[in-house]
Amino acid sequence: MLKLFRIDDRLVHAQVVLGWGREIRPDRILVADDFVAADEWERNIYTSAVPSEMKISILSLREAVDQLKTGIFDSERVILLVKGPKDALRLLELGLRIEEINVGGMHFSEGKEKILDNVYIDEDDRKALREMVKLGVTLEARALPGHERVILNSKIV
Repeated sequence: MLKLFRIDDRLVHAQVVLGWGREIRPDRILVADDFVAADEWERNIYTSAVPSEMKISILSLREAVDQLKTGIFDSERVILLVKGPKDALRLLELGLRIEEINVGGMHFSEGKEKILDNVYIDEDDRKALREMVKLGVTLEARALPGHERVILNSKIV
């Protein structure tokens, strides 16, 4: 069962494993990323960041949607991670149905504007986020479960 769908440009790191992990107690972290799924070194890095009591699956975007739709993870508590809004939107376009996405970490880089302390977006990000809102998705931003929940839907219009 999908417990958290999170956009975070760092994918697997302490906020996810410790912060969200303590709250959600996931059985599995599912990384949906075409590049990471295709690169053995990248897969090994992210796999090593997950504690032994959690499983990790690193799949392409299409594989992630296909596996989620089959129900293979229905008996598990799953955190789904993608690097950015375009990947999140792509999962929705491939048929994933979700009501809420956590925007956890989109850090500063050249050409991005600050929306919140941990959320910087460029025009491509804004377009993808807008499309998700049009699909009825609530975009909530917070780094950790105990932080204030900020709804981004009206901030990206």
